[in-house]
Amino acid sequence: MKKIGLKHLEKTAKAFEIVIALLLLIVIAIKLVEAVFELTGADLVLISADFERILSMAFTLVIGVEFVKMLFKLTPETVIDVLLFAIARQTVIYHERTIDLLIGVIAIAGLFAAKKYLIYNSKQKSEGE
Repeated sequence: MKKIGLKHLEKTAKAFEIVIALLLLIVIAIKLVEAVFELTGADLVLISADFERILSMAFTLVIGVEFVKMLFKLTPETVIDVLLFAIARQTVIYHERTIDLLIGVIAIAGLFAAKKYLIYNSKQKSEGE
């Protein structure tokens, strides 16, 4: 029974991620059309919201979905995934100074290194035994 509930939660979380990604692609396509019209000199505004605000909302939703996944599947990978999205959001949306961007990139690289060398290598060693 518990295994069935977890599978259902995983599928639901994945569906939310797909919906968020599709909505973000639609917004990007609309903003691309606006950019083309702006380059040609036409004044066309299809979405009045700032793209950074929309991107911030999308990141927040994805972080929420990843956090829910972390709650029902508490593994080092899910914790690192939540941290990756949170740091990526901070780096992409709030990049006021160059040093902040550099620190964000270093933090993301460190998390990827931790994921590769600490988690995957320990899994490979345990599977090899």
